[in-house]
Amino acid sequence: MTIYEILGPTAVATIVCLIIALVMFFIELFTPGVGLAGATGLLSLIAVVVMQLWWGQPRVALYVVAIALLIIVLGLVWVIRSLQKGRLSKSFLVQRAHSDGTSVPEVAAAKEELVGKTGVAITTLRPSGIAEFDGRRVDVATSGEFIQKGEIVTVVKAEGMHIRVRAGCAEQADE
Repeated sequence: MTIYEILGPTAVATIVCLIIALVMFFIELFTPGVGLAGATGLLSLIAVVVMQLWWGQPRVALYVVAIALLIIVLGLVWVIRSLQKGRLSKSFLVQRAHSDGTSVPEVAAAKEELVGKTGVAITTLRPSGIAEFDGRRVDVATSGEFIQKGEIVTVVKAEGMHIRVRAGCAEQADE
């Protein structure tokens, strides 16, 4: 028996669609995007199954589905294993166990050091803007009042990542 006898009258179309499906799945594996190649591959695979069910051999359609599922499972196992121990584990796509940047508690502690310091509003605070303290520019906010650019401001509170200021010097800012 030849391949044409096994696949029936749609042998050439079946082979072409199978090749297209495999190529598209391979392209989808290595290209980021919205899945256009994967969708084309899936449609080609569905076309093979439909052709074999209606015009060819239903048994061949079952074999195609079984082989496609086996290839998909083996591909997923390969990708997952590669993400854990292979080349992909060294990729920027995989989250590392530690971070080299500063953490939020460290930044919040640095902001606490500003409480009581006096600085200058670099921008108009309506109610938020930028002020400068000891040569360092910081995002600040008032409790609702507007403060003009160039006015003296004092840090009255550091709430998490937010710095509250009030117009005037430290003696006026005490609550």
